[in-house]
Amino acid sequence: MNSFMADSRTRLILRMIPALGIGFILSQFLRSVPAVIAPDLRAELDLTAAQLSALPAALFFGSALMQLPSGVLLDRYGPRRTISAFVLLTASGVIWFSQATTALGLSLALLVTGWGIAPLFMGIIVLISRWTPRDRLSTATALAVGIGGTGMLFSAAPFAEATAAFGWRNTLATVGAFGFLLSLAVLFTVRDHPPGASGSNAAGGSGTGESLLATVRGLGTVLREPRLYALGAISAMTVGSFLTFRALWVGPYLNDVFGAGLIERGNLIFLVSLAWLISAVCIGPLDRVFDTRRGVVSIGALAMALWFAVLAFVGGQSVTYAAIAMVLLGLSSGLSSPIFAHARALFPDRYVGRVVTAINMFVWAGVFFVQVGTGFLIDAFPADASGRSPVAAYQANFVVMCVLLVAAVLVYRRVADVPPSGDRDEDARA
Repeated sequence: MNSFMADSRTRLILRMIPALGIGFILSQFLRSVPAVIAPDLRAELDLTAAQLSALPAALFFGSALMQLPSGVLLDRYGPRRTISAFVLLTASGVIWFSQATTALGLSLALLVTGWGIAPLFMGIIVLISRWTPRDRLSTATALAVGIGGTGMLFSAAPFAEATAAFGWRNTLATVGAFGFLLSLAVLFTVRDHPPGASGSNAAGGSGTGESLLATVRGLGTVLREPRLYALGAISAMTVGSFLTFRALWVGPYLNDVFGAGLIERGNLIFLVSLAWLISAVCIGPLDRVFDTRRGVVSIGALAMALWFAVLAFVGGQSVTYAAIAMVLLGLSSGLSSPIFAHARALFPDRYVGRVVTAINMFVWAGVFFVQVGTGFLIDAFPADASGRSPVAAYQANFVVMCVLLVAAVLVYRRVADVPPSGDRDEDARA
């Protein structure tokens, strides 16, 4: 019987992986494409640096706004129905973006797209928390991040090639149309609970069994936890600083400082994305190797601060120095898995959707504010006749990132560590 249940569980997991993996890849792809086409958008629509930064910021702001509502929906109705519905919203936003012709239209389309992608990664974490032991959450999340992180790779050189061949509008319209098919795939292949688990049923289960009102009230329990805000600070700055760099400024930086063209930008962004993907897969299991989550996150965040400092002081001297520093930054930045595992360990199982989306709210709020703030910072430095910002503007940007990361680590260190060995004890008590 145990062998049959294990085989059944494995088959269900394998059936879910393609649709969920592609959904996460899509969300990462959409968060990253503005870096590749940013110079083209600036030229086509005559955008200032502040207007340019507002475009991807709108997507992250939309994700931040939708985090808490999507957490309630994930816990109440389950990941299957929630993710499927939100993928439809994502597809609509992408198609709108591909047709928009004004800065306002592009921003609104990205806001809707941000709403749509809000629960994709968090829904996967909810599923992982139900299908894997607690002490292996960081490792399993790292593998999921690794799969989804290929979206960053697709948004680099492959997206640059497709844009050069077909135009960015046609390419994104095709991506949007694909999203409608993906929504159906999620609906028919995902199951919310393992066989025989609490809350499971023949159709795959739904959520906690709480009423919608009780689920909303439970959100208040999560938000009253003081440690949540220290975890929010470190997640906002580690993810926010890297994604601001990777999804927005790396393209203009390479274009303005080194004169890199579309394909060269795409290739370098591909290397940075690949470095991040490697770190996302490799850093996650380190919490079990060293039996510490706080230590892994703290060291990784300080390493990120170091590479931003290197970019600020020597990165402008040559594209080779800049490329090395950017790759090392990527290799230090895959910290989401131990952060989410740390946050997850603070709450009972029934709160998991609300916990991870609350942390993700801080993430995307951090990305939004960092992107908007750095846009104004770079705008404070006069551009040349061709619209290129000076190297000093980007150096100031990198210094700010470095300082904010160090400050976030100091706040985060006030939270007691919850090592994976402690989660093993929790599983034994359950």
